[in-house]
Amino acid sequence: MRVTIHPVAAGMRHIPAALLIGEDESGLDRTNQAYRAIRRQIIDLTLAPGSSFTEASLAQQWGISKTPVREALARLRRDGLVDALPRAGYVVSPVTLEDTDDLCGLRTLLSSEAAAAAASHGLEASAIERLEELGKVPFARAAGDVDWEAAVQAAMEFEGIIANSGRNNRLGKAIVDVLDELERVLRLVALIAPEVASPPGELGAIFEPLRAGDADGARQAMHDRCERVRRDVLQVLATSASVSRAHIAMPPPA
Repeated sequence: MRVTIHPVAAGMRHIPAALLIGEDESGLDRTNQAYRAIRRQIIDLTLAPGSSFTEASLAQQWGISKTPVREALARLRRDGLVDALPRAGYVVSPVTLEDTDDLCGLRTLLSSEAAAAAASHGLEASAIERLEELGKVPFARAAGDVDWEAAVQAAMEFEGIIANSGRNNRLGKAIVDVLDELERVLRLVALIAPEVASPPGELGAIFEPLRAGDADGARQAMHDRCERVRRDVLQVLATSASVSRAHIAMPPPA
């Protein structure tokens, strides 16, 4: 079972980065092309958390001038994905337990309300049909019929459709931004503990109240999913050798 970008997803105002892999970017200017490329490398861990690089190295990699790379990196700094090093280039922002907990908590708040809003306003028939189709992907994943990449794309599209259906543009954008950051964390989790997977019926539990127009039910089902992911992610990251071997600082004096 292969998941590709669907007309419903293509029509969304805010599209998760996971769905744009391989899409034609010829219509974008150099700065936006550089921004997407660097952001993708950070999200897919090609540029690993904590790794450093320079404007010149990236410009040379893609055969472009340093100006669009510099402008793209300024946007990525605002996104919180890179930090500038004085006279030494840039470093990819690390993944920490504290920041991941904050990110997952924000996702719970935003996505739960978006699900409630989408249920209240009602979704278009094409979106309902697509959500039902995407809800079957975790079952296919459990059966070994789709790989991890396809399962993640399906989950991102599922939540992206909901985020774009709440009739609140700022809320939709905020959720998609959070999902893009979360994808990086999920990829790291998959490297540490590849056996971790979503319960197959989880997306269906969100879909049913959405289809029924049950705002409270959709909010609760989305909340439950987000908090389950939060627990799983933090538990896996806490087992990382980099965490278990970290220096434990003295607490400040009382």
